[in-house]
Amino acid sequence: MQASTRVSTTPVHDFLFADDCTLNTVTEEDMLMTIDLFAAGCVNFGLAICTTKTVVVHQRPPSAEYNAPRINVNGAQLKNVETFAYMGSTLSRSTRINDEVAQRISKASQAFGRLQVSVWNRHLNTKLKMYKAVVFMTLLNGADTWTV
Repeated sequence: MQASTRVSTTPVHDFLFADDCTLNTVTEEDMLMTIDLFAAGCVNFGLAICTTKTVVVHQRPPSAEYNAPRINVNGAQLKNVETFAYMGSTLSRSTRINDEVAQRISKASQAFGRLQVSVWNRHLNTKLKMYKAVVFMTLLNGADTWTV
């Protein structure tokens, strides 16, 4: 099954969050330069990079051979990983979306598995809890967005 998609070609160079930073570069040389500058900036502000939590996910073009980059921070080599869960998404070494889709299906399956006993329970109290948690909230949310 093929789905037509529209892919943005805008390069994103870094994502900064409260306690996370993701550096996105094209080449290994760019990554080395960027991580050196980032490490120097951290030193200037009295921050430390935890090399045990820092990983590298190298996404190569589909036609290129995979060569694991050797990125060092403060003398410690960073670990190269196949996939990485970040901000609710799964980043993968592969440039395909298969890993992300599989991860989301797995999470939905786990959530349904936890709810299955409650959903099929015949007690009125359980049905009322499900109604309040799902149906009622869906109707309230829909009432905010539906137009008449």
